[in-house]
Amino acid sequence: MIESKNAVYFNAKGEMVDRQDILQQEGCNLELEYCASAIVPDGFTFRFENFDSFKACSDISDLVCVLKLEELEGTVTDPSGRVIPCPLLVDAVHLIGNAKFHINVGELIPDFPGTRFGPPCRLTMDAVPAVNQVISYTCPQESCVERCFDTVGSFAIAPRITTDNCGRQVVTVRGGLFLRFLGCEE
Repeated sequence: MIESKNAVYFNAKGEMVDRQDILQQEGCNLELEYCASAIVPDGFTFRFENFDSFKACSDISDLVCVLKLEELEGTVTDPSGRVIPCPLLVDAVHLIGNAKFHINVGELIPDFPGTRFGPPCRLTMDAVPAVNQVISYTCPQESCVERCFDTVGSFAIAPRITTDNCGRQVVTVRGGLFLRFLGCEE
């Protein structure tokens, strides 16, 4: 579980919640993280004061659940107390695909302001992490539903600002989703 004093947590409805609210979700055992960066355009300075200016959208339609047979080692203790190692075949439930994240954060302040239309301009960045994670194990079976998971929450960590070799601000944001394994049966 991501822990940071600069992190905020959201439930599945997008409401800001305490970290404990996410931890209490039954079966919440998977974090899907992103890390996105953007260069602040020339003529602007980036400002981040709080998460009121933070917006993130995710598309997880490319993620699917697939089974892969794996051999693990189990142990059995016989009546005399001797431990016997035994091979055990199980299906590992893999979550595979790409997750897409689109993030708007902070405010872009012009070095020499001209005319401004609408709300403040935000810095925009995208991330598309590849996913191939084991999210559960099950007894061997024929197949698993493609949508064997749901989203129970998300998190974001306050942007980190650095300066590149050309003197430009580079803003990096980390965040992600908390997913829950629902099972392989429909």
